[in-house]
Amino acid sequence: MVYCPKCSADISDTYEGADPSVGIEAGFYCGACDLGVAEWEVEREPLEGDVPIMTAKEACGDRPFGTPISALSGRPGPMDDMGHPDHARFQNFKRIARSWGYD
Repeated sequence: MVYCPKCSADISDTYEGADPSVGIEAGFYCGACDLGVAEWEVEREPLEGDVPIMTAKEACGDRPFGTPISALSGRPGPMDDMGHPDHARFQNFKRIARSWGYD
């Protein structure tokens, strides 16, 4: 059962599929309120095999998300100074590239 979020009327039988050619999304419609309710706005009970979706804030907390560009370098540092910070940045760049399938 699907209910209108405004008047709580049962709108289960008003479902219309998506029609991208005219810009209509799939969903339900309450005639009394003249309100469209998108299909993704309707709460559904989780099913077996559903993938949990979370925000970056939920996944990482207050830690930064991703790798800052300052931690990457497309070139190794000078060969005569192996302690140069660009060597570590280049290794980090190569590690990320390998994770995407590049050599």
